[in-house]
Amino acid sequence: MKVIIFGATGKTGQHTWQQALEQGHEVTVFVRSVGKIESTDANLHIVQGDVFDANSVTNAIAGHQAAIVCLGSTNLKDKTTLTNGTKNVVNGMIQHDTSRLIVISAAGVGESWVQIPLMPRILFKTMLRNVFADHHTQEEAVKKSSLDWTIVRAAILKDKPAMGDYTASNAAKVGNINRADLADFLVKQITDTTYSQQAISVTS
Repeated sequence: MKVIIFGATGKTGQHTWQQALEQGHEVTVFVRSVGKIESTDANLHIVQGDVFDANSVTNAIAGHQAAIVCLGSTNLKDKTTLTNGTKNVVNGMIQHDTSRLIVISAAGVGESWVQIPLMPRILFKTMLRNVFADHHTQEEAVKKSSLDWTIVRAAILKDKPAMGDYTASNAAKVGNINRADLADFLVKQITDTTYSQQAISVTS
């Protein structure tokens, strides 16, 4: 399947486009810094652009069947990157009849608040409050769309090798997950519609 990935130069995004290639997809990465993508794979295409530029986002989406949003906040004061970037992706997909959308959010958003332990709750109410609020409005933008979307609420992210063992659940307590495992789950959602038009928490 032809898939475009936004936020592909981030830590999770890097794992995601690599695993998408490994799982047999034709992949486009939409990035600001082309030099951060190192690959000679013939199935990888690089498009330079800014996720805040609605026209460039829309143009890049043309011809794709699915999109994965791996956007990250620029800093702790950032309240809009996730929401505004995702809105541009949603609108571009609608214009081109690209229906399948997978978006990274955070465990703790919405009804998943009950799944997270005390320390993340304290962080989301203090140091990470802007990022947390941005995830809320990001999710709202996705849920209001007519797309075939899945929101993946990630546990606390770790930079260890993939374990190949993780849980997708809206009932289980959430702890940590390795970025490589999260990427594996994201890519599998391209063709697995078990969680279509649902938000699902993922943890190791």
